[in-house]
Amino acid sequence: MGKFDVAPYIIKQSSQDGNTKIDDKGIGLDIYSKYGNFGVSKNKNTQTQGSNKLKTKSKNITYGKNIKVGKSTNITIEGNYGKSKNKFSDRTTKGGKITLTKNFSKGSEIKINKVVKGLKKASKLHAGQAKTLNTIKFSRGGGAAIRGLKFQGVK
Repeated sequence: MGKFDVAPYIIKQSSQDGNTKIDDKGIGLDIYSKYGNFGVSKNKNTQTQGSNKLKTKSKNITYGKNIKVGKSTNITIEGNYGKSKNKFSDRTTKGGKITLTKNFSKGSEIKINKVVKGLKKASKLHAGQAKTLNTIKFSRGGGAAIRGLKFQGVK
């Protein structure tokens, strides 16, 4: 199979949400290889509110793979499958996600800045043209007069 890394873990966590205390206990194992990242986990969640307790057990399997498709572009594929069970429900979850990531280099940043500067110059030019157009006044006879000049129209 080649080189791979194994990362076992233990989860023990407690939190309080208003009157509800939430305890999580679990174990898991992640395997990182050139074929992707695999994970398996098992968890027990207990929610206690006064004398009422709700215990939920869950099992999950995950997969993730990052694929380089260009000099600065990656596709990430993720998938998951899990089951959870308590006295009220028995639930199955499955799904996935595909993400496209494009990294912009310093060169791209410089190109974008040049475009921004060009747009600013164009905006100033257009603002000047608009100012010139704004100085043109039309007379009742259809002729135009530019401030400072006495334009009589075409004769």
